[in-house]
Amino acid sequence: MKILFMIILIFISINAQEIKDIKVQFSWKNQFQFAGFIIAKEKGFYKDLGLNVKLLEFDPNRKQIDMIKGGEIDFAVNRSSILIDKSKGQNIVALGAIFQHSPLVLLIKDNKNIEKIEQLENKKVMITTDAKFSASIIAMLNANGIELSQIKILKHSFNIEDLINDKTDAMASYISNEPIVLEEKNIAYKVFDPKVYGFDFYDDIIYTTSLFIKNNPNITKKFYEATIRGWNYAFENIPQTAELIYEKYNTQNKSLNSLIKEGKILKNYAYDKHGNIGTLDKDRLVKINDVYRLMGLVKKQNNIEEFIYKENSVKNSINLVISDKNLYIYILISVFVIFIIVLLIIYFVIKKKWLITSYVFEKEMKQKTKQLKEEVYIDALTNIKNRKAFDEKLAVMLNDYKRYKNIFSIIYIDIDNFKTINDNYGHKIGDEVLCNFCRLVETKLRSNDYFYRVGGEEFIILLPNTNIENGIKVSEKLLESTKEKIKIENKICVTISIGLCEVKDEDDVCTLYKRVDSLLYKSKTEGKDRVSY
Repeated sequence: MKILFMIILIFISINAQEIKDIKVQFSWKNQFQFAGFIIAKEKGFYKDLGLNVKLLEFDPNRKQIDMIKGGEIDFAVNRSSILIDKSKGQNIVALGAIFQHSPLVLLIKDNKNIEKIEQLENKKVMITTDAKFSASIIAMLNANGIELSQIKILKHSFNIEDLINDKTDAMASYISNEPIVLEEKNIAYKVFDPKVYGFDFYDDIIYTTSLFIKNNPNITKKFYEATIRGWNYAFENIPQTAELIYEKYNTQNKSLNSLIKEGKILKNYAYDKHGNIGTLDKDRLVKINDVYRLMGLVKKQNNIEEFIYKENSVKNSINLVISDKNLYIYILISVFVIFIIVLLIIYFVIKKKWLITSYVFEKEMKQKTKQLKEEVYIDALTNIKNRKAFDEKLAVMLNDYKRYKNIFSIIYIDIDNFKTINDNYGHKIGDEVLCNFCRLVETKLRSNDYFYRVGGEEFIILLPNTNIENGIKVSEKLLESTKEKIKIENKICVTISIGLCEVKDEDDVCTLYKRVDSLLYKSKTEGKDRVSY
């Protein structure tokens, strides 16, 4: 009996030692934004794997990177800006991104009559003072010709009342937070989303140090898997999850309804195209890093392979773990394969006279250079030409008009109620509407017409050798075809508003764009689904 008792005590002691205390710090205060971690803790997903996890809210008086480097916390949640810390020599590793698309947007009240980003010039804009946290918004502004020196930057108060009371004209906000408050107060608003303008950042990246992973590989893997399990549960059970946060973690005193709405919105931002949560894409991280480089926040390209946790499902990244026992076998196989490849190359060079001449090489280089140049002018989502291509073509056509009187017309298109489409049906459906619309327009244009995506849901068509009368015919056909062909769930008709004008002698790039822009605005304000000229 004593022996049996001792065995039980030893068993209990061994299991007790397996419980590991873990500290996780969020990038903000408790809300649905961190529901997956809360669920994993409250439902015992962490505990089942031997982890005792303590969840910590954002501490404005402490730098998160210093805390994790100093061992005060084990894991942290933050934005894509951790790439900046990585570039400064911090040996951090990203386990996964909870949100595939950042919910960070620029929020504006509808009564401000700000329809274009360009109209923010000399306006008051409330963003965080640290550029790295507002990088996607700043990049969006810069891409639309607005430098920080051209706006009045206000220190972020994180108080939506400042936007409501007109203390600021625009406010950096989470699409899942402040807009909900405005809707509850029946205040109309609009958003400028960096993702729509090509600055598609990850958000809420879980990260730790490479040293922690090296010393605790099993704990890291267990924590990551339990967290992802928590997120899947949270999004599958949004009302129940919101109620749990409301009752036990509601430090911001949010309403239950707000937490439920927050969960539904964030669900649209969490899953990748394969339906997975937490994945990281190497190519996207490289592009995000490039944005930081252009802004001067990163001096060189990060080692992205090193930055991504090996257990993450990464596109274009292969991780091989070879045990010492099989190392020599792999080396021998590799040497043999290389030997065979060399023999085959020699055979084809000698017998088949395969000779890569300098001419062939130069031709391939020219083709590659041409391909890269074309990519700069192509919109990644719709695969049509972008704003940069439009600006350059418009300047050429205006020059031709001045010299040879080659008339042309310009059609400015805006998809009606596009924000409502995204809000009600999700960004995936919104993207499908954009792509389907582009394919439709391409079937209606002549081979010498030019079609561009110049904003989120905004498009421009240049019609060479076309007067205003023929431009009206094209516009009216587009109005009817869009209503007839573009539908959501095969029942909701999509409509467009159009501004149309013909070039005049006194026009330059600015005056022509301003004229057609005001005509589009007229169509939008007079009921939409129409053309103004």
